[in-house]
Amino acid sequence: MSTCLRLLALTTTALVAASPAFAQDATDPVSPAPPVASPAANAVEAGSDIVVTARRREERLQDVPVAVSAFSGAALERASVQTLADIRTITPGLTFSSEGGKDNTALTLRGLGQIPTGEVTPSVVTYFANVPLPAIGSNIPTYDIGTIQVLKGPQGTLFGRNTLGGAVLIGPESPNFEFGGYISGTYGNYDYREVQGALNVPIIDDKAALRVAGQVRRRDPLIRSINGGDGFNDVHQDSFRVSLLLTPTDWLKSTTVYDYFKADEAGSGYYLLRQNFSFTDLFAAQLGPVAGGIVGGSLDSQVAGYLAQQRNNFYGSFSDSAGNGFARRKSQGISNDTSAEFGAFTVRNIFGYRTNKSDQLVNTAALGPTTLPGVIFGSPTDVPFTIFHASALIQRQYITNELQFLGSWDKFNFIAGGFYNNDKPNGVSGSTFDAFTTPGTPASVVTAHVRNKNYALFAQGTYKLTDTLSATAGFRYSWDKVSACGGAVPGGVYVSDSDCRAVAASGALDGVGVINNKGKAPSWTLGVDWKPNSDLLLYVVSRRGYRGVNVNTPLFETPLTTGGTDPSCGFGSGQCVDLRPFQKTKEEKLTDIEFGEKLDFRVAGARGRINTAFFYSKYKGALQFLNAQTIVPATAPDNPTNASFGVNAADLTIYGAEIEAAVSPSPNLTISFNGAYTHVKVDKVTLPNIPGIAFDEGTVNKYAPSFSGTMSASWTLPFKPADGNLTVNADVFTTADFGGQYGEKLPGYDLVNARVDWKGIASSGLDLAFFVRNLTKARYFAAPDVLLRSFPVNSVAVGDPRTYGVSASYRF
Repeated sequence: MSTCLRLLALTTTALVAASPAFAQDATDPVSPAPPVASPAANAVEAGSDIVVTARRREERLQDVPVAVSAFSGAALERASVQTLADIRTITPGLTFSSEGGKDNTALTLRGLGQIPTGEVTPSVVTYFANVPLPAIGSNIPTYDIGTIQVLKGPQGTLFGRNTLGGAVLIGPESPNFEFGGYISGTYGNYDYREVQGALNVPIIDDKAALRVAGQVRRRDPLIRSINGGDGFNDVHQDSFRVSLLLTPTDWLKSTTVYDYFKADEAGSGYYLLRQNFSFTDLFAAQLGPVAGGIVGGSLDSQVAGYLAQQRNNFYGSFSDSAGNGFARRKSQGISNDTSAEFGAFTVRNIFGYRTNKSDQLVNTAALGPTTLPGVIFGSPTDVPFTIFHASALIQRQYITNELQFLGSWDKFNFIAGGFYNNDKPNGVSGSTFDAFTTPGTPASVVTAHVRNKNYALFAQGTYKLTDTLSATAGFRYSWDKVSACGGAVPGGVYVSDSDCRAVAASGALDGVGVINNKGKAPSWTLGVDWKPNSDLLLYVVSRRGYRGVNVNTPLFETPLTTGGTDPSCGFGSGQCVDLRPFQKTKEEKLTDIEFGEKLDFRVAGARGRINTAFFYSKYKGALQFLNAQTIVPATAPDNPTNASFGVNAADLTIYGAEIEAAVSPSPNLTISFNGAYTHVKVDKVTLPNIPGIAFDEGTVNKYAPSFSGTMSASWTLPFKPADGNLTVNADVFTTADFGGQYGEKLPGYDLVNARVDWKGIASSGLDLAFFVRNLTKARYFAAPDVLLRSFPVNSVAVGDPRTYGVSASYRF
């Protein structure tokens, strides 16, 4: 199916591109544009003037010399988008994964992702109401959303946080000065229930307005427990938002947004993928060939039984002593965006404050209960044995502030300003790993706290060299400071940041210590664009982006992590590894060049749009994560947080192409296609020898699929039942093998989604819809959990089964 789809998509694109005639300006009063159908859920909507803020000011999408995918609230509704993760099927080249739990979210663009460890800045930063969000807690629900914009490539000179791969801008619906709102209800299979709504109230005409919106979501588990239990991957979420708009004068505008989100759900259920090697290999050296063989053989037999059961239960997972785990999350934030206009100048300040709490437990090994032969312990019964459980409690707060000065004249416009970020602990935090333990064996309980501070000054300007030719230049300089405290604090409990630092001050060799790191680096943008007419834009731009320094916690200081000797190291060999060279990480730097075009056309009554971009990037010092589960004893007080650590290990070359096209052959039909091709080449791997870890070019993380694309269609029927518009929407998404771990990728897959909307029934505000996702019941893996060949068993997350439902909404 994938091959046929790609050929069909490319053929369609070629036919569209062959159209010779260009449309007149859509604002031309002599030849107005014909109406077009409600477009398919594609980032490019044929003939529409989509307004974006990719350069921190409102502009037509077709006038912005940078690759942007933009979605209106209506487009998100047509695609049945319920959370940010859902936009991956309608955005070329964007992938979304949650490794190690529902809240460990990571977006990937143009081959750039985020390692699942530490408090590093994401490669793709999500912004909500113009405020950058942390990676944890960024998969927000998409109710009452005005726009979502996906900016591709480094975003350093215009946006608050430096990014390597791009930015996702989420704009909630703003208050306005008309009374109105909506209420909507949805019911679907797996007992899915959703209620959402919004109320907009003008308080003082043209001076003050209030908008209140909220959503409640419930759903039974999508993944059942094979061996009994409540199941996994359910939905139990509550959220609301309050927005206040103040315009006391015609030159002053201020918008304040408070948002709240809470989820109390079961943990992620993982699919047991494979066993990599016999447990005998792990235990024979430590317990002796006889005892090790008895233990290994017993565990191998149990794993083989679970693998056989798993093969017959694709949408099933195992419960063990962790039960079905849990994923409890809570976040709230407040932002204020205030701007004052003084003729050609504008002063704007964007403030954000957010707190996140994430408490998760997952059965990472994806096995049912396992035991060791009691004979080894002199016991008449077998002894419970835990292969691997992971839990983490993270509580943090984030403060950001961005001050901007903007100016605009006939030939020149500019933006300059400064950015400040301060994120720090907000309560006790840490992680617990039960790895190869029996009852009574202490788990690895590690406290972890990170303080990040970032300061930046930036400026960017665009000058019109001629009426059709413009040049852009931007520069930013950033300073980063990181201070972390972590380790196994005596008592085996999580403690606060202040208590951790008090323990660290004692100087004991217990792994509890403070690690500091700082760095600074420039970012820049240089570009030229040519717009010979209102329908065609050609541009070239080169950018530098970077991700700041960081640290690995805790402090590597005991013999177990500094190259000493201990019987518990190396599964009996006694030789411990030295992790001190990896205590700190350096900046990652990416330099790219992008060529692009944006074209609107009209021919024989049809309207269309084709936007393409070609990029070439050099990525230096790319962070890779190395797993420490089999090289550092689980009981080590300075065992790496999350059992892994980041290393600047690779230099990469990444290049590719993206296309977004849409055509409306008639006013009631729109056909769309988007696609992305990405190639990642490893130029060099630099990693000192670490006994127990094999890492080379073949094990470098390659997040992006070589190809992904979506073909969509939207058809508004020529008749109007009950005087309402009836529109059929469908899209087919395909992806090649995509991001895994250690160079291994997950298999590609195809998804078919569809939706039927009946709008304005009986000329009222009543709408009805029926939707289905994964229509063909495709079975696919959505994200890795553990794919390390050095670990005895591996697990992955499966994609959602077919889901469907009906919804009704009323707007007033």
